[in-house]
Amino acid sequence: MTDQPSPADARQQLYEIVREDVPFDEKARAALELGTRVLGVDNAHLSRVHEETNHWKAMVTTDTDDGLTPPELELDLRETYCRHAVDSRDQLALSDAAEEGYEDDPALDARGLSCYLGTPLVLDGEPRGMVCFVSAGPREEPFSDAETRFAEFLTRLLERELARDRVETELTNQSNLAAVLNRVLRHNLRNEMSVIRGFAQLMAEDSGEDYSETVLTHIDDLMALSEKARELERIITIDAERTVTDVVALVEAVAEAVAADYPNATITVEGDEVTTAILPTLERAIEELLENAAKHAGEAPTATVTVETVAEAVEVRISDDGPGLSKQEIEVLTCGEETPFTHGSGLGLWLARWIVTSHSGEIDATATADGTVMTVSIPRRPAVTVSRQPADVTRSRDQYHAAFTEAHDAMVVVNDDARILDANPAAGELFGLDAQALHGRGLPEFLPGECEIGETWETIQTPGTDRETVRLTAADGIDRIVEYAATTDIVPGQHLFVARDVTERVAREAELSRKTQAMDAAPIGIILTDPTDADNPIVYANEAFCELTGYAEREIIGRNCRFLQGEATKSERVERMGEAIENGEPVTVTLRNYRADGTPFWNHVTIAPVEAGDEELMVGFQEDVTDRIDRPLSPVEPSNRSE
Repeated sequence: MTDQPSPADARQQLYEIVREDVPFDEKARAALELGTRVLGVDNAHLSRVHEETNHWKAMVTTDTDDGLTPPELELDLRETYCRHAVDSRDQLALSDAAEEGYEDDPALDARGLSCYLGTPLVLDGEPRGMVCFVSAGPREEPFSDAETRFAEFLTRLLERELARDRVETELTNQSNLAAVLNRVLRHNLRNEMSVIRGFAQLMAEDSGEDYSETVLTHIDDLMALSEKARELERIITIDAERTVTDVVALVEAVAEAVAADYPNATITVEGDEVTTAILPTLERAIEELLENAAKHAGEAPTATVTVETVAEAVEVRISDDGPGLSKQEIEVLTCGEETPFTHGSGLGLWLARWIVTSHSGEIDATATADGTVMTVSIPRRPAVTVSRQPADVTRSRDQYHAAFTEAHDAMVVVNDDARILDANPAAGELFGLDAQALHGRGLPEFLPGECEIGETWETIQTPGTDRETVRLTAADGIDRIVEYAATTDIVPGQHLFVARDVTERVAREAELSRKTQAMDAAPIGIILTDPTDADNPIVYANEAFCELTGYAEREIIGRNCRFLQGEATKSERVERMGEAIENGEPVTVTLRNYRADGTPFWNHVTIAPVEAGDEELMVGFQEDVTDRIDRPLSPVEPSNRSE
């Protein structure tokens, strides 16, 4: 074909296709059309398969309505080549079915397809579909390894996009459901209950039956619940600033209002003037807790509110003589778990908890045989800092945002399910996607299939874990070796994942390791030094060099080779060697050096530049030639040697 891109060139085109902000069907069709050109086949289709019912249906196809695989075509799975790939959970490639042992296959008889390349599409660990490339006539040549790998790659991309599309659909459905339920709760329910209450009131006046009051009470409770739901929404979305307030005076005002609504209740406030910076919503939280005590603590409840300053906080304790909170209601306050709402109080406690936590405070409930003690603790902030607080918070947030955005290392914030909540531009480059497009994607998507994500994710979530490396397959198809570290729970349930691409470094180290393997067994001393460092440190020393000098390897690495020199070492030879290192030139000199025990020897040194991957190193060959030089040597104490 004239327009037949190579598999290698087409991989990048596939990434561009899946990055498009279009529905999944459009992405799949574009990818399949590209695949037909790459593989030189007539048509391609994405089908849905169901093993138990042997159902096969074409979901996306490049074929026409009157072709062999039109849209929405349904078949018996047993009459398709796909059944072989589904059974084996592996790719099936047939360039000429009749010549490759499939001459009696139902697929060839029923559909007349001689050329087939099918790859299972796996979701939730099971084959849920097939990506197939087909032609009526046979291919002249079998599918090459590059072509089958391309088909596999295309399938995995569609697999990821389909999984992502399914997650987004679920999230959209949940969001829509929440919006509908919220609207029903806030509007429809309240309106309908108002109508019902009106008629119930008329019925109560006409009949005078005792149960009428019970009906009206339950209706009022439902309407109060609806109103609290609306108020909770307002509390969550409110945008207000703290103001310095006398908390004792605020509590006294709330207690007076609650006592007026519940005349049988006795409410006492204890405490001197205590001021701190609070949000205007705190009054509503105290009101909810006091109402809870007045309403559920018996016929003539007694409640005492104590306000006092403790270490770096203001505490408001509400003690009542009622039966005590249930376990479910205490869980609302301590951990925010969803529980059944009892007499509407559950939602009220949610309201109180939201308000207190928005103050960075805590709320605690203790139930005893004598009643319940509710303790609200609000961190104290001096009045002089109130006006500066918004600017300080904004500045800190801006500094964090700048550091996160401009960092050279890839940084992503993930939740407990390893899904990406936020990503910086460097992460986009590392993962081969725009940073915004990473949102909602899972880290397992970028790890190779043979990688145990459970083990890797457990390592990431372990506090204090040293840096580790993992092989990552980016969305652009490039495999990278990544060094990563993680900080767990930067906020509860969110974890910071920091990574950098060390592929080139690992390649250099591997290349250096390969080259040094031959040096390890060499009979003469060999060292490698780094000339890019001003001190030209030794980065490698073989065993023969250690034996020659009497030093252990750990005593050699990182030092300049001058540590073998002493006062009797001729300076002009040292200078000649230093100039050669600086100019990257080979040189040979014979120097008077000293072993670890102070024994002198004549060291015949040849140095030369050498490449190790992308790095320039200097190699030094060192040989003891004392026996060849007819001149006596006198020992020099180790303390007299120069470094």
